[in-house]
Amino acid sequence: MVMEIIIYSLIGLSLGALSGWLFYRYWTRSLIKNAKSEAEEILDEVKEQLEIKQIEQNEKLNEIEMELWTKSEPELLRLENKVTDLDERFQEKKSVIDNRWSQKKSENEAKHQLIRSKEIENKKLNMLMQDKKFLIKKEEKGLIEQLSKKMNTSTDDVKKAISETFIAEIKRQINKEIENYESDVKEKQEEIAKKMLDTVLDRFARSYCPERGIAAVYFPDNQSRHFLCDTKGFNLKLIQDLCGCDILVEDNNDLVGIAGFDPVRRELTRRVIERIFKERRPATEDSIKKTVDIQKRELFRQIKQDGDAIVKELKLENVHPEIRQMMGSLRFRYSFTQNQYFHCAEVGWLCGMLSSEVNVNLKAGRRSGMLHDIGKSMDHAMDGGHAVIGANFIALRGEQADIVHNVKAHHYDEQPNSVHAFLVIAADAISGARPGARRSTLETYAQKISELQDIARSFDGVTDCFVLNGGRECRVYVNNKKVNDRDALSLSQKIATRIESECNYPGQIKVVVVRETIVHEQTTGKPPREKFREEENA
Repeated sequence: MVMEIIIYSLIGLSLGALSGWLFYRYWTRSLIKNAKSEAEEILDEVKEQLEIKQIEQNEKLNEIEMELWTKSEPELLRLENKVTDLDERFQEKKSVIDNRWSQKKSENEAKHQLIRSKEIENKKLNMLMQDKKFLIKKEEKGLIEQLSKKMNTSTDDVKKAISETFIAEIKRQINKEIENYESDVKEKQEEIAKKMLDTVLDRFARSYCPERGIAAVYFPDNQSRHFLCDTKGFNLKLIQDLCGCDILVEDNNDLVGIAGFDPVRRELTRRVIERIFKERRPATEDSIKKTVDIQKRELFRQIKQDGDAIVKELKLENVHPEIRQMMGSLRFRYSFTQNQYFHCAEVGWLCGMLSSEVNVNLKAGRRSGMLHDIGKSMDHAMDGGHAVIGANFIALRGEQADIVHNVKAHHYDEQPNSVHAFLVIAADAISGARPGARRSTLETYAQKISELQDIARSFDGVTDCFVLNGGRECRVYVNNKKVNDRDALSLSQKIATRIESECNYPGQIKVVVVRETIVHEQTTGKPPREKFREEENA
């Protein structure tokens, strides 16, 4: 009985659960159906709204398009008419050009026909020439045999005698032409050289370098002095040891003096001190060593870039890396306040231009001009002249013997024996003599002026001396009663010779001797009565 109740209850529960599930499924389906219908209605409404908005936008676009068209219609019509006119002009020009082309084509065809006929005639003439050459050779052979029989010699001896006579005549004519050419060149050599230099200077347009030396370092304020200078002087001594230059600091002077023979080390010292000033904090041993290492790497990088830049500027190839490095270090070397890095580039360009004017190797001229002062980057550490030091340096780095000779001979440490050697000397002088290239201090300039005046005034008969053109002209005035015209000629030569032997100067100094003769006479006046009678008679 209990089992039956349980079974019935289970069956009832099952039927209830099934009916509940069926009801839930029916209810969910009805909800989904209602949701779908609502969604479809919403979509329909949205579509209708979108269609309405689309229609409105299209109407607005049409209105804007019509408005723009009305505004731009006259301009478009004008452009259309212009295009039409241009097209008509083009067609007219095209027809004219087509007519000309057809005429030229017909003319060229006629010329080709004429050329073909000329070629046929030339072939015939060549055949006739070959026949005549054959006859001439035959007659020449016969004549030579007749001459050999009459002179009792062989044909080879006759040919040899004729050829020797002919060669001797040609040599005589060539030697005569060479002598005439040499005499013409000797007469006009100064004029030719001036024209050549004038052409080169007109072609040379390299920018002017205004740098006059490594910049000085000043204490920006008292606090910077405190950062750099400790009481025991340890910081300054450490920088001196690391950079290799002496540092001079005075209590009453804001200038930081840097002394040393090596210009690169001086530049390194200057950069280190400036960097310490910019950091605005007390210098320690570690910070100084770190600053020196950083500035040294930066300086070497700049030297390498400068060396590569000058080689690239002059378009030179196969230059040894050590030579490039030394050329870059010349960026901090000065001579007579002229930067030697820019000076070497100028001489390279000028020597190349001079080489092109005299029809010799342009690249060799540029290379010799660029390397001529490379020894100045090493002359502070080696004995001897910079020309010899530089020549030996580049010789060990694979430069050719003629380039080495040009470098060594540019200050006559070796007698110049090539065209390029003399061109390097000329280009070096031109670069140093450019206006503003070298600048003397007031003291050295005054000393030079006084030396020139003392030399000129030491000669008998000289009344005064003036130095003009920045020390490049010495104008000497003489007493015309003590010095005659013949003595004036010899006096100018004597003064120039003494200036050459006693003075040190770049370029040339012109010596002008002025001998002035003043002649005056006074007329006798007429009495007033005679003058009145003459006017009355007139």
